[in-house]
Amino acid sequence: MPVKQDRTPRGFRADIQGLRAIAVGIVVLYHFWGHYLPGGFVGVDVFFVISGFLITSHLISKPPQNLVDVGKFWMRRVKRLIPASFLVIFCSVLGIWLFAPQTVWQDWGLQAVAATFYFQNWFLAVTKVDYLAEGDAPSPFQHFWSLSTEEQFYFVWPILIGLLIWAAVKYKKNSGQVVLAGIGLIFLISIGYSLYATATTPGSAYFSTFTRAWEFSAGALVAALGAKAHSAKNDIFSLIGSWGGVIAIAFSALAFTGDMPFPGYIAIIPVFGTSLILLTNSTHKYSPNVFLNTKLFQFFGDNSYALYLWHWPLLVLVPFLVDDFKWPQKILALSLALILSVLTQKLVEVRFRKLIDTSRLLTAPRFLTAGSLILALFAGAFYLTSTNVAKDAQDIDKALAQVERTVGKSCFGAAALADACGKPEAAESPNQQVAPAPIAAKTDKPLVYRDDCFASDKTNFKERPVCHYGKGKIKVALVGNSHAGQWFPALDSLAQKSDWQIDTYLASRCAIMGENQVFEDPASSKGCGDLGSWVTGQFKKNDYDLVISVNRQSVPLSGQSMDSSEVPATKAYEKILKQWSDTGAKVVVVRDTPFPGTTIDNAPDCAAANSEDLSECSGSADSWIPMDPQFDAVKAINDPNITSVDMNDQLCEAGRCYTVVGGVLAYWDHSHLTATYSELLAQTLGSRIQKSLDSDKLFTAS
Repeated sequence: MPVKQDRTPRGFRADIQGLRAIAVGIVVLYHFWGHYLPGGFVGVDVFFVISGFLITSHLISKPPQNLVDVGKFWMRRVKRLIPASFLVIFCSVLGIWLFAPQTVWQDWGLQAVAATFYFQNWFLAVTKVDYLAEGDAPSPFQHFWSLSTEEQFYFVWPILIGLLIWAAVKYKKNSGQVVLAGIGLIFLISIGYSLYATATTPGSAYFSTFTRAWEFSAGALVAALGAKAHSAKNDIFSLIGSWGGVIAIAFSALAFTGDMPFPGYIAIIPVFGTSLILLTNSTHKYSPNVFLNTKLFQFFGDNSYALYLWHWPLLVLVPFLVDDFKWPQKILALSLALILSVLTQKLVEVRFRKLIDTSRLLTAPRFLTAGSLILALFAGAFYLTSTNVAKDAQDIDKALAQVERTVGKSCFGAAALADACGKPEAAESPNQQVAPAPIAAKTDKPLVYRDDCFASDKTNFKERPVCHYGKGKIKVALVGNSHAGQWFPALDSLAQKSDWQIDTYLASRCAIMGENQVFEDPASSKGCGDLGSWVTGQFKKNDYDLVISVNRQSVPLSGQSMDSSEVPATKAYEKILKQWSDTGAKVVVVRDTPFPGTTIDNAPDCAAANSEDLSECSGSADSWIPMDPQFDAVKAINDPNITSVDMNDQLCEAGRCYTVVGGVLAYWDHSHLTATYSELLAQTLGSRIQKSLDSDKLFTAS
């Protein structure tokens, strides 16, 4: 992250300020127009290297002698960094309260606290890498992950450098060599861990301080090589090196994409490029200083920290205020971010810092303590308020009864899509009450989530929980991924009426077909593929009467793209569905439901933000209804014991699909049905399964 630093003893390097301008520029452009600069996120890595270089240069020239010196170092960082970040956090919380829907208050309130105390990177690593968190809207504090990583570096680094120099003096070794060796060891350990973690758990690895320490260490190594090594040079080698560094950064920003595992080995390119620029320090007349030293680049370098702080909250919050967030609105938001950045740099970073320097009352420790406490109380009050709102909305049955009275039984829920309703607009009438309330819908999940019934890539699908519900005579197996789990409330309702017992064979994201699929860890790809034969074995042992299978194809088959996966996936399903049928069970495939995430981030958030016009939360069937190779496989098999059911007419009509249907909020995120809507569809689902099988034996109460 762009952070204002002390000037090094060698004097101010304008090329570093220009390098900051490049870094913040590619980050901001990536966030606003990522399709033009898909690898712009590497700007963060550029900042990490710069920080490692400057801080280490300072600490080597003025090594801390004791804890008092370390404390003074920390307080200098507080004065330079904290006032601006606290201001942005405060304004962001205020903006959320004024403009964002209540559905995000709880989550974003917690993230405000995480940003205040600089552990946002760990918060995201723990809470936002799960598949079920995909539909959560990014918060205005998400970019604080990198600032948190940097603050953690600042906290540890002076102690480490001080200890290395102390050890060198104590054992009469060359302090420069000891520092260089110590930093080199940290670099090697961190880059080794980064390669491992990025290959096995890339989601959390992206935010980890431990996987990023080598990037800071790369800059620190340049500093530890000594002033002569990175002194200004005017030769051809420095010219080639500096341009090579710029090309490496530019290549990364243009060629990398968010789908690539990061910060693994590919992060070496922008990190090495930045280190090379710092090391060569070229002053050749044709060096990158031709543009790095210009007033434009120096201006953006001076304001890089404030621009980084302001641009993201505006990018998140402004769309709540405008109907469309396209080029004109983005230009306006970016202009506002730049204006706020200049004001923040002049009035807060410079003037307010001087006030702290000269004031006897407002010292850095007091400001840090008071500011943290005020922000924590503000964010805490915000979080508690949202918690109380959520509690008030939890009586879903009461809300459903109220909605049914309002819209009428013939237009309630999926009935709104039937001809009997006679109101084409009833699926999403404006200004209607919605049940569950959007804030309650976010937690309106099937019981199988609470009971942890899913195999997961976190354990490479080696842990395979089977949950058992009911003690009926008819044995039913529910198999598939989370889109099978979403039908459990409907099936549980049927089970209570039809003397069923239900066993679940569920996996998170993995479509159970007996084929390897693309996951971050190759072991998870194989584990997903192995689930197919394991499930078949369980079916043979347990003698099921009915198997109900639902899968969303959210990842491609290994060696395939999403589009090219359709044909081989269909073939795989033909094979495994026959195997399940050969166990003596009737097999029913329920077609995959529409996917609102194609056009909206989160259904409850959308409904809360567009209560006056719920049509903003609907989409075309062509874009929302996904491919379903398992559903297609049933047609190819042509076996009366293997049938299919399509429930999408309960969510779509006339080429349009809805997230709110007849006053009922159908989704709890960007993809999965609420437990409420699933249960409301129980009778329809049961009758269609019964009809497709032409069997009354499985429905004893029918």
